[in-house]
Amino acid sequence: MPAFILTRRSVILCPHGGIVTHIPMTFSEYLINGELPMLLTDQYLINGCPNILGTMPSACFKVVWTSASVYLIIKGSPALLNTSVGLCQAMNGAVQGPAIISSFQTTVAEPTEITVVS
Repeated sequence: MPAFILTRRSVILCPHGGIVTHIPMTFSEYLINGELPMLLTDQYLINGCPNILGTMPSACFKVVWTSASVYLIIKGSPALLNTSVGLCQAMNGAVQGPAIISSFQTTVAEPTEITVVS
């Protein structure tokens, strides 16, 4: 089964329902279906996480990705895939659980050979 490239249209949530916002840090003219691909080196901030432990708020703040494409490298950064694993973290760095990739494009898959886009 192919792995599909995540783009700005992909919908990613924290385990508590907060919405992940993609902030590009690497700019390229390379587009997937007219959208920017999500890259490992980009920033992923979480908005609207309602998580509270006891009396302490511990809302998810950002996603740290632990895996990405080994075949598609854009401007020196691996592209994220629907099979990529991201960990949601609170402001203090505590891991809150895995990111949930709930929607993604299904027409452009990861290449089967190493592809480097400058």
